[in-house]
Amino acid sequence: MVAPDEKRRRVESNSRGPARSRVFQPFRALGYITNDVPFVIETRGQDFFMTTCVGHNFQTYNLAKMNLLFVSPRTQEPITAMTSASGATFVAHGTIIGTYKRGKEIARIEGKGDYTIMQILVLGQYIAALCDDNVLRMWNVKSGELYTEIEFGDSFTATTMIHPSTYLNKLLIGSTQGTMQIWNIRVSKMVYQFKSFGAAVTCLEQSPVVDVIAIGLLDGSIILHNLKMDEKIDTVHQDDRVTSISFRTDEEQMMATANMHGDIALWDLTNRRLLHNMKAAHGGLIASLTFLTNQPVLVSAGADNAVKQWIFEQQNSVPLPLKSRSGHYAPPTKIRYYGNDGTRILSAGRDRALRMFSTVRDAQNYEFSQGHIAKKAKQRSVTEESLKLPIITDFASASAKDKEWANIVTCHMNDNGGRTWRTKNKAIADHTLLSSDKSTNKTACISACGNFSFIGSASGQIDMFNLQSGLHRKTYGGADGHKKAITGLASDVANRYLISASVDRKIQIWDFKTAVVLHTVELESPIVKIEFHRENNLLAVACDDLGIRVIDMETRNIVREFWGHRNRITDITFSPDGRWIVSASLDTTVRTWDLPSSTMVDIFKVEDVVSSLTFSPTGDFLATAHVDNVGIFLWANRTQFANISLRSIVDDEVAELLELPSLAGMDEQDTDEELEAPTQLGEDLNTAEQLADEMITLSLEPKAKWQNLLNLETIKKRNKPTEAPKKPEKAPFFLPTVAGAKAKFDLSDNDKKPQIGDSKQLHMSQLDMSTEFTRHLRTGHESSDYTAFITYAKSLSPSLMDVEIRTMPVDSELTCMNNFIEAILFMLQSRKNFEMAQAWLSVFLSIHGDIIVANPENNIHSKLKETLAMQSDEFGRLSAQIHYGLCLIDFARR
Repeated sequence: MVAPDEKRRRVESNSRGPARSRVFQPFRALGYITNDVPFVIETRGQDFFMTTCVGHNFQTYNLAKMNLLFVSPRTQEPITAMTSASGATFVAHGTIIGTYKRGKEIARIEGKGDYTIMQILVLGQYIAALCDDNVLRMWNVKSGELYTEIEFGDSFTATTMIHPSTYLNKLLIGSTQGTMQIWNIRVSKMVYQFKSFGAAVTCLEQSPVVDVIAIGLLDGSIILHNLKMDEKIDTVHQDDRVTSISFRTDEEQMMATANMHGDIALWDLTNRRLLHNMKAAHGGLIASLTFLTNQPVLVSAGADNAVKQWIFEQQNSVPLPLKSRSGHYAPPTKIRYYGNDGTRILSAGRDRALRMFSTVRDAQNYEFSQGHIAKKAKQRSVTEESLKLPIITDFASASAKDKEWANIVTCHMNDNGGRTWRTKNKAIADHTLLSSDKSTNKTACISACGNFSFIGSASGQIDMFNLQSGLHRKTYGGADGHKKAITGLASDVANRYLISASVDRKIQIWDFKTAVVLHTVELESPIVKIEFHRENNLLAVACDDLGIRVIDMETRNIVREFWGHRNRITDITFSPDGRWIVSASLDTTVRTWDLPSSTMVDIFKVEDVVSSLTFSPTGDFLATAHVDNVGIFLWANRTQFANISLRSIVDDEVAELLELPSLAGMDEQDTDEELEAPTQLGEDLNTAEQLADEMITLSLEPKAKWQNLLNLETIKKRNKPTEAPKKPEKAPFFLPTVAGAKAKFDLSDNDKKPQIGDSKQLHMSQLDMSTEFTRHLRTGHESSDYTAFITYAKSLSPSLMDVEIRTMPVDSELTCMNNFIEAILFMLQSRKNFEMAQAWLSVFLSIHGDIIVANPENNIHSKLKETLAMQSDEFGRLSAQIHYGLCLIDFARR
């Protein structure tokens, strides 16, 4: 078998340069369980593991708890067939058969030609593949070499195959002509051909009895046939095409058959009669049906994106649902994050279901119950689907009162009754909110407190209900109200006003208590959708003229307008901080608009139109729902974990086409490609030390450098050891050091040999009390430029700076202190390192203030007065600018 060349594929992917968005990165997909490719069940000890196909990925579940174990990487083409043997899973996609263990590809077989594999079987060291070009191909599993090819004639179009038990090197193959052939694959020779059964063979299944095969036909017939004798044992009939057959392997003699309409028929083989017909067990074609080995449990999977387990508790009894995993089997119409933790997404789909999805654990996904519709369907002899509520067109939710009463309200297609739901019970609630004028409900909203619900109708009327009692409270309408259908409702965080939008191009602000119109904003185009950000009181309005307008509810004026979409806007959402608006349109683009700069900062395109989108309350993910896709797709916000520099994007820039997130999430190599290296300021940017001479500039030193200097005494007391240091037993050898705060060894004369007559006595003239600190001060005084001193002083730590100030030499003229004050005055005059100068001056005066006071005739006093005057002038200038800005902001607020 040929192992995949991971290194070659990684190099190729890097050279192509993947298309990507600057802000959003594909993360993973939610809500996919299975499709119409038959699943594979493998037994390991007492545990059963099921592998289901979901397009380009497959998932493996533990059937005992129905928990997801692992997801495979994305394949190049959609998966068309699967099987398992010897602890490995074999997956066919296109002309490739990959071998996987625990979701990781370990080897692959690559076929040559233009065909697609329909079914695969493992026969010892060989793997057989039935292809859509009417050819049976076999490869050696270990070497990957093609073993044989069997071409069927035009009179025999193969549809399915099976390996009959105890038939060595034999394959039984069914056809659309209704005939079957037995082939010896070792010698590539047909052994026997059966007569036609009158209809195309759709599925084959080995029975617990040797030589007996169950044959499913296109006309709904199921034939039990003895291969050895070529005799028909029995025939039963089911409605329409048979898609799967399974035999019970415990004490009961039972056969289960499934058809394309989602029905499961249970047959008693002993008495040759129908036991039970499970109508609409699935919402669509049932692709797989399997009894667990020696257990009274039936597992079924269908194209309705659901896997179900059924248990037989008594002999010949009707099976009861045991466990299930399901998702939408029609595209979602609206999705919204629920709660503030950002881990749950509420979704309404065209399959007439309301579901909750967890972004952290798939086992926590569930569908809201619509009551005892299964019992009612059985009593009325109808399908459960016909008793479900109409398609949900809009919903609203609030988590404030989720423990007390209903906290979700839904509007349904062509229905005047709004339904209430409880997340606590995961089911529909008791109250139905009927519109007062009997017109169809269009949109819903729940107040921030969770006590009231608002429903807008097609007539333009708005009704308010109490969610606890379900009673109608008031109506927002009348002569000043809307005259056409309501398209959006929102309420503020304090229940002061209600915002409504309508097709009549008006946005009206109502008094929450009196239901009186306070203000009306007329726009140029009918309103499609609105989104209100309660924290910053901004209302985003999407209109039919393809524009997005942002209205400030405090001033009630339009503050921003965004243009760029080329087709109808489908949905809009705010980022949690209110800085961005993300919008989707029928032009298949998703655009991100920056409110402060009033520009578009990101755009990308997807293959399928985004029907709904929502931003996580924590800001880490954007969730999207797409037409023709039953899942929910998560996009990671790259600004949360990478240094992203955003820029304004011109409308004519070509949007990159991105692939939708896969079930497996991002590969590690893709993550490395997507991440940008953080911007190095020192390499690309030259920061000016001072932008203008009149501008007061702070130093670039850390804040702790001057703050710790002011609080050094407190820090020393806090860090003082509880026990005094002990004297070492043997004092170490000390090298001579140079004078100064920084410890430096004096090694200048180490190699100098002592001369005769050298004296060991030290004269006073040889003592040098100056340090590098004082030398820089003296040099600055002589040149009237203290730049070198300031640079050196800024390099000292707070404790070293404190030592230098304390050990400053004191003479009768206070020379060093005068030089230090001159350096401070130099810093203030240049308006640089302003906060550093304040900290140094404060420490200097607290240490040497008594000496300065004791010398009133010294020139240092005049220099201190000049320093005080300079500081007062600069602070007054800065204070005037600050007060001017505050007054301007206060005026703008009013």
